[in-house]
Amino acid sequence: MHRLPNIQMLRACAALMIVIYHCGIETGHLAQTVGGSALFDESPWGAGVPLFFAISGFIMVVTSGDAFGSLPAARSFMRRRLIRIVPLYWTLTTVVFVIAVVAPRLIKATPGDYLYVVASYLYWPYVRLIGDVRPLVTPGWTLNLEMLFYTIFAVALIFPRRTGYGLLFGSLALLVAARVGGLLPGVALNFWGDPIVLGFVFGAAVGILYNRGVRLSAPWAVTLLVIGFAAFFQPWRLSGLQDDLLPRLAWSIPSTLVLIAVALSPQVDEGRALWRPALLIGDASYSLYLLQEFLLRMLYLVWLKGAFASMVLLWMFVPAGIAISVAACVASYWYFEQPVARWLKGHPLQTVIDALRGSRRLATQNAA
Repeated sequence: MHRLPNIQMLRACAALMIVIYHCGIETGHLAQTVGGSALFDESPWGAGVPLFFAISGFIMVVTSGDAFGSLPAARSFMRRRLIRIVPLYWTLTTVVFVIAVVAPRLIKATPGDYLYVVASYLYWPYVRLIGDVRPLVTPGWTLNLEMLFYTIFAVALIFPRRTGYGLLFGSLALLVAARVGGLLPGVALNFWGDPIVLGFVFGAAVGILYNRGVRLSAPWAVTLLVIGFAAFFQPWRLSGLQDDLLPRLAWSIPSTLVLIAVALSPQVDEGRALWRPALLIGDASYSLYLLQEFLLRMLYLVWLKGAFASMVLLWMFVPAGIAISVAACVASYWYFEQPVARWLKGHPLQTVIDALRGSRRLATQNAA
């Protein structure tokens, strides 16, 4: 598949929205120490999460739209996804676990029993000590949902395209319907049934339109883009819990409008220097998403210890937090993500599997 620079820049936008969201949370805590109020309402910036889900659904369909009806294609898809998300996430999970044991003050929530730690590595939803369902690397809660989507999509790829799409859309819709109806038992199923997963469905639908050649003119794209972002930042909020159906749709639908505007509009010329910073951040958006909360927490502690929490100096936290997060994520992308991905794509895992199979055959022959 050819590269989609528009989508890379939208990834950058979504990731930076999450950074600003967490800057709002940390500056709110700092403001409380000097008796001030929060600098800004961070909640609209959290729309970066459903935007990421819509992008993910779109990318999965666009990159694998011709691969349905093949078991090898399903295996290849899952392998690519695991290479993409596992190394950095497992590394950060290990780092956070060590910090939690050595210096628990540096993290927001200490780990619970060993099952919680194992669940964090396996992308399995598990209730931590403070009562919410979050892994050791807190932003990884979205990866628990991503892994569900990857698994369903991989199974869907085994079947012909029409059947596969029916399985993909139907299973997620039924899961959400069962959650909304209170029919799901247990923590994991209720977590996976969060209506926010409909963002994957909407994004996948946009991917189907893209594969069929549907495109928008620039005026229509700008109109949808303005409507989508205006909906993110509108002043009123729906009543109810954050993970209820209507509040989730209030973000997933605008996210889909933004995705339609960006994905189906004319692609920018990625060769122009103007777009290169956004494209680089888009490439590094996975590192940015996973690293930013930890980095901003460290910055919060430095700010607190340095007595920089005055309301005047507090405004500097936001640009400082963005700059530090972006610099760290680009370094992570260049010096960790890319080298590790290249190494894993060299089939070291397959070498290990072949060695294990050979050992098993040898053991069977010896036993005979």
